[in-house]
Amino acid sequence: MKIIVPDYYKDFHCIADKCRHTCCEGWEVDIDEESFERFCACEDIAEHIDEDDTPHFRLTDGERCPFLNEKNLCNMILRHGEDMLCQICTDHPRFRSYWTDRTEIGLGLVCEEAGRLILS
Repeated sequence: MKIIVPDYYKDFHCIADKCRHTCCEGWEVDIDEESFERFCACEDIAEHIDEDDTPHFRLTDGERCPFLNEKNLCNMILRHGEDMLCQICTDHPRFRSYWTDRTEIGLGLVCEEAGRLILS
């Protein structure tokens, strides 16, 4: 299987609190099964999960992720490390498209740092 990936992909790193448009605001974060099990073991994380049809984080009144602090940094990373993140938070804005003969890997333009890399 052929894997196609742009050369700038390896240079992407989240700019966290320097980002003007945080991805941790305004969208519901669904939690994958493996992460859900890990999160249930941590009381400070589990208390922010809604277990409706698909487990997800309950957003605050300002539609912010409950772990996004006032400095726009992730308290989950600060308290538990990056390895604690669920799959969507680890991957975003990275994506993979699977085709019969190839996999295409890239960065989505929804992220300002990804956009800077792609357009420069």
